[in-house]
Amino acid sequence: MEDFKEPKSVSKKIDTLRSQIETANHKYYVLQAPDISDQEYDDMMSDLIDLEKRFPELITPESPTQRVGGSPSTGFSTVLHVDEMLSLSNVFNMEQLYEWRKRTEKNIGEPIKEFILEEKIDGLAISLTYSSGLLLRGATRGNGRQGEDITENLKTIRSIPLKLMGSDFPDDFEVRGEVFFPLSAFEKYNEERVGNGEVPYSNTRNAASGALRQLDPAEAAKRPLDAFFYSIGNVRNTKIISQYQLLKKLKDWGFKTNLNSHLINNFDDVPDIINKKIETRLALNYSIDGMVIKVNKIDFQEYLGNTSKDPRWATAIKFPATKVETKLIDIKISLGRTGVATPYAVLEPVDLDGVTIKSATLHNLDYIRSKDIRAGDDVVIQRAGDVIPQVVKPSNINNRISNSTEFQMPEECPVCFSQLIKYENDPFTRCINSKCSQQMKRLIEHYASKQSVDIEGLGEGIINQLFEKGLIRSITDLYKITSDDLIDLEGFGQKSVKNLLDSIEKSKTKPISRIVHGLGIPHVGSELSEVLTDYFGSIDSIFLATYEDLQQIDGVGPKISESIHKWFETTENKKLLEELKLLGISYKDLTIKTTSNILSGKNICVTGQLSKFSREEIKNKIKMLGGKFHSSVTSNTNILIAGENSGTKLQKAENLGIDIINEEAFDSLIRSNV
Repeated sequence: MEDFKEPKSVSKKIDTLRSQIETANHKYYVLQAPDISDQEYDDMMSDLIDLEKRFPELITPESPTQRVGGSPSTGFSTVLHVDEMLSLSNVFNMEQLYEWRKRTEKNIGEPIKEFILEEKIDGLAISLTYSSGLLLRGATRGNGRQGEDITENLKTIRSIPLKLMGSDFPDDFEVRGEVFFPLSAFEKYNEERVGNGEVPYSNTRNAASGALRQLDPAEAAKRPLDAFFYSIGNVRNTKIISQYQLLKKLKDWGFKTNLNSHLINNFDDVPDIINKKIETRLALNYSIDGMVIKVNKIDFQEYLGNTSKDPRWATAIKFPATKVETKLIDIKISLGRTGVATPYAVLEPVDLDGVTIKSATLHNLDYIRSKDIRAGDDVVIQRAGDVIPQVVKPSNINNRISNSTEFQMPEECPVCFSQLIKYENDPFTRCINSKCSQQMKRLIEHYASKQSVDIEGLGEGIINQLFEKGLIRSITDLYKITSDDLIDLEGFGQKSVKNLLDSIEKSKTKPISRIVHGLGIPHVGSELSEVLTDYFGSIDSIFLATYEDLQQIDGVGPKISESIHKWFETTENKKLLEELKLLGISYKDLTIKTTSNILSGKNICVTGQLSKFSREEIKNKIKMLGGKFHSSVTSNTNILIAGENSGTKLQKAENLGIDIINEEAFDSLIRSNV
């Protein structure tokens, strides 16, 4: 890092880094054509972060470092759309489409020669407001007239420009687009939700919507969202003359546009394009539920205008529902890492959009009962969000056999034959035997994952081999494996054996939040694991926490408290924790060493925007001084550090009579104890 002394040289270097990083972001996330290595990108970002820490007065909202920087919100404020975000009318076959064209030409009084055909993305409609080329606000569509301000969440999506490219964009304008959840990440994301005891999303649209409605931008940033853009709020205020030109301009300004749009000069080409799209849609990395056709010329769009609900110059061509019927042969049970027993349908093989479907999810017992689905039924199958096959309902022409019986969950686990339990108000049935082999395989896979202790090279295939050889039966067995155990396994040589053993040893000193996450406690994901370890300071303290202690943590309700308390009270889990400690697993965070006890016994919360510290830095400082960092203000909070634009936490602290200090006072405290 250069040693800058002149303010002008600092500012120039920061501007250069920001420009280089935004260019790299655009090439990677929008054009999907990166031209620098990950290391080069990381080095530039590291330099920029370092400079902004040294010169915080030069930080701007559009800086690439500010994509994930907003504080958690208590709710979303309302945004009024300057130009209403209308919905689209629908047509469901070619006959209706030609009728729409005929009606549109009649209204305009002349033949229409050009149309634009675009994919209809199955996501969440949003609007972005830019002023002087900088992102000012982002909002949901809502009811069309008003939506919710989700600016901080939208800033976490890398394909959304914080600062526009070029110079010919309007001074103030609104851009419309669609946020979507990539299909390549959807199935894995749902598996993680089920593993955490959460209900999986039924489609990618709901997953995108759920991500953008997170109150904490850092949580939204964990979702791999993307976005396409296709219109602006008031195109009349620009010199743009066609939808085709608008798409090109959006691309020039740095927005990601869908490359699968078609300029239509011959309307009779439309049916073939649509049929081909229906056949190839499964090759896309996002869900589409149709096509949108628009009159290309902007002056024609203006003349045609809108109805009270939708524009007359565009309509959506909805694809036929992706559903087929087949015979449900049997209902069986699969087991997840937290012991959730999920029923699934064994089907007579059936072709669905070119894919042979032999099984489909039935979610849980409550779902089966509500739909009255039984073995032997003729059932309707669909692919949820073009990804997960699911049983929708019995067929309307179902020939149910006379001796058909309502499905009952088995009393025993199909793998270990332990008792299955269903708690009141819990939709899931669970195997509570923590040593169940199938459950244990999935748990070890989760424990070794990057989000947990990150044992590189220990994937599903290796875990299965280790089980087959009888080398592991629990998490603790991982730390007893020797080179002699591994050398004869398929795919292992001297180097790969050493790498795996080194990675296992390295996992012993991972941050304790990662270890807690890896234990697979129901309802405890990565974020809550961090909250728990921040609050209690060690795994031993969490182990000793009472139900009432857990209730003091913001975001931990009765259901989660009960889940955590039950897990730590289970005899097998107590033994697991004791053995892990004996094997050398650190139950305190070794990455942060206490240098003073000046804050010993103090529970400290932080709110607002800080100029000298990042959230992670101030959290670590508090721990170094012997204090406990809390994510929320409660009656147990001793000190609140309040930065700029403090919100409800400050008000709550004042009402509770909690000591409130500013960042400068905290900084002085640190300096006095150096």
